[in-house]
Amino acid sequence: MVAQFNWSVLGSVFGAEKLSIDELYHLQNNVPNLMVYALPLVVVFTVLEFVLSKIFKHEDFQAQELKGSLFVGLGNLIVNLLLKSALLMGAVWLYNLLPWRIHFSWLSLIPCFIIYDFCSYWSHRISHFNRFFWASHVVHHSAEHYNLTVAFRQSWVQHVKIVFFIPVALCGFHPIIFLLASQLSTLYQFWVHTETIGKLHPFIEKYLGTPSNHRVHHGSQEKYIDKNFGATFMMWDHWFGTFQYEEEKPRYGLTTPLAEKGNPFVLNFHEYRDIVKDIRQSNSLREILFFLFASPAKIYRYKSSEIRKVKTQKLNYLYATIVVLTLLIIGQCAFAQDRLPEPKLKNLLFFLQRTPDANTVVYQLNYNQYGTLDTKVPIKASWIRYEENGIYKDLTNIEKKLAYGVQCKYIGNDAYEVRLVSYKKLPMYLLKSKEDQQHKLYIKEEGKDLLLKRVFVKVEKNTFMFPRVQYIDLFTVDSDNGHEILKRINIAQAN
Repeated sequence: MVAQFNWSVLGSVFGAEKLSIDELYHLQNNVPNLMVYALPLVVVFTVLEFVLSKIFKHEDFQAQELKGSLFVGLGNLIVNLLLKSALLMGAVWLYNLLPWRIHFSWLSLIPCFIIYDFCSYWSHRISHFNRFFWASHVVHHSAEHYNLTVAFRQSWVQHVKIVFFIPVALCGFHPIIFLLASQLSTLYQFWVHTETIGKLHPFIEKYLGTPSNHRVHHGSQEKYIDKNFGATFMMWDHWFGTFQYEEEKPRYGLTTPLAEKGNPFVLNFHEYRDIVKDIRQSNSLREILFFLFASPAKIYRYKSSEIRKVKTQKLNYLYATIVVLTLLIIGQCAFAQDRLPEPKLKNLLFFLQRTPDANTVVYQLNYNQYGTLDTKVPIKASWIRYEENGIYKDLTNIEKKLAYGVQCKYIGNDAYEVRLVSYKKLPMYLLKSKEDQQHKLYIKEEGKDLLLKRVFVKVEKNTFMFPRVQYIDLFTVDSDNGHEILKRINIAQAN
């Protein structure tokens, strides 16, 4: 009897009928749009905070940020209204697939809200450690002043994160209950975006989302970064080790602030633009996936480390100067047997020779039909095929991308950063010389501009796809005194 009674109780809870598409219209009318109802109160409290900040001369608002927040919030409201029907249809479709559908009940809103908040914690946390999802969240962290309008900064494409809330729907909650839980969670998070409210009772600060707890989340100090992901309940942060009390006043905004603070399109999509830029400059599928899905912090450190590598490399070059100068004398004799004729070409920047090879790659300035430097492809590389009676040939696409090509990036003032695709660690710079205002290629070291004239690559073992490079010699000229300097990069030791 007890078992039978329990089954009947479960049946009364989970035995709801499927919802027909015909009921969708009625469901849509029955789902209260709490966001619209709460909008007057949101406006009143936002205006009140703004007025109080002016009266008490708090610097909580900045004109361009306020403009950006309002436009982002308006766009987000429009997106939500447009997607309301689609989200409801998706919720109904998933609800009908489940055999454990829960009857509509206001009491079910309590467990639904708790489970929703748990999923919200993980959605929020993953959005800080995965660049793809961070791109749909970064707009919320872009303000450098903390006030209620920051709550308006919700990405126009944030619905990509709906995948994190599918587990809530899979629990079998009625679609109306599910959507109400979502709206309640969003509304709760409005009031925590303010500096007007200080710290509350310790019990509240420990277990609930408060302005103090959320100010920590928006702080850019090292101790505050990636802390307090909870929306309504902070117990998730205590359980999973991401909780941090507010101590000193947070510094708000991104670690790399945005120059355009009022343009809603830049605020929403600047990270996607940066992702595309990083992917286009990637060298492998692994690096593409890294730039797309790694944590923003790791990507920042990775990109910064490239700069540190170059700086470290410069110190190594300085340390090896005495050795290199000695090698210059010995090397000129040693390289004589490998050296090919020195090309004399118009607009020649430098040339590359290697052993074993009986040909030369020349790098020339690439002028367009109007006689000006081609800004998209400022340097053109081609072969002098001595084995074929000295004819000129363009590099193949494979040679351009994997071996002898160069990557050029415009850095302003008619200047370009140039890197060999086969050795991207060393930046070179295409600059106008002070003497004749013509573009020439330089390597910067310890404040000096070294004019690159020739590159020699010593190959120990040659294969079709993977030549084993022993070292690379860069023949340069000091622009200040005209002295020739040989710079050797020992690839074998570096590897």
